[in-house]
Amino acid sequence: MSSSRPRLFPLVVGALALLALGFGLWWWFEGRHWQSTDNAYVEADIAVISAKVTGYVAAVDVDDNVAVKAGQPLVHIVDTDYRAALARAEAEVERQGRERGAASARVVAQADAIDQAEASLRAAEAQAARIRADARRAEDLLKQGFTTRATVDLRRAEVIAAEAQVAERRAAVAAAAASRQAASGSAGGVGAAQKAAVAAAEAARLDLENTVIRAPVDGVVGNRSVRAGQFARQGQQLMVVVPVAQAYLVANFKETQIRGMAPGMPVEIHLDAYPDTPLSGRIDSFSPASGSRFSVIPPENATGNFTRIVQRVPVKIRVDRPLPEGVGLVPGISAKVSVDLRRRPGA
Repeated sequence: MSSSRPRLFPLVVGALALLALGFGLWWWFEGRHWQSTDNAYVEADIAVISAKVTGYVAAVDVDDNVAVKAGQPLVHIVDTDYRAALARAEAEVERQGRERGAASARVVAQADAIDQAEASLRAAEAQAARIRADARRAEDLLKQGFTTRATVDLRRAEVIAAEAQVAERRAAVAAAAASRQAASGSAGGVGAAQKAAVAAAEAARLDLENTVIRAPVDGVVGNRSVRAGQFARQGQQLMVVVPVAQAYLVANFKETQIRGMAPGMPVEIHLDAYPDTPLSGRIDSFSPASGSRFSVIPPENATGNFTRIVQRVPVKIRVDRPLPEGVGLVPGISAKVSVDLRRRPGA
């Protein structure tokens, strides 16, 4: 018994040495090129479905955990009030349209009035010119003794009357121009009112359309809290749609591990839910800051009790499709991610 122990010890030491040598060779040729983390989770850009308008829920078209397509109706809100509001808005648009037509007609009428006043002014000016010429001839004849003073005085009175008529016609032209300007201003105001009415009608139409809440993306309904007959408030969360087909991974690597990583680099993925079914993917992008910087209360290192902690950098990973049969990416489940730094992007 005692003689076997000296023979066993060298064998144990030799075996340990071989194991250490094998591990060292594996680490040198393979292990040191890999970076892995089990701090990885499936994520998805979950769409929160909320009401854009207030009202009582008329019907809910979907149930929990059902697949929906983008544009598919999810919830109907009672639309009676919104249909009435749209009808009033469209009636106001029509009324403003008639007002604008009448205002445009007034502008055209005032333009015609200006033309008529200017024509009357030109006629009055021509008449005044003729009367002034007659008055000058009468004065010349009076000097020659071929007419009487009464005739000259009559001609001078006619000149004064003609000039007064010219002044009156000029005032009529100015008044017509002012009326046209006022009509143009009124037409502009009516035009602005019509645009406001059109905008109000468009808003009412959008409100009516928003009484039907539709799925923004393809996905699966979850966290449904809305029920028929419930009063939905604007912005209130009613359910979520999870785009499981576009789910991805977020792996939180240590800051000492990301050196050598690059977008497009292949990744090996093992989901905890499917440990025997490895997946493949590629690095999509890197977070612009460590995870701690995005926390509710970021750490403040400029303090007296500073403790150095290795930070984690979130790395977004796109999973290659199609997935193996029976495998589903459920947001929130854990995974282990490994990256071979020797495999370049696109390999």
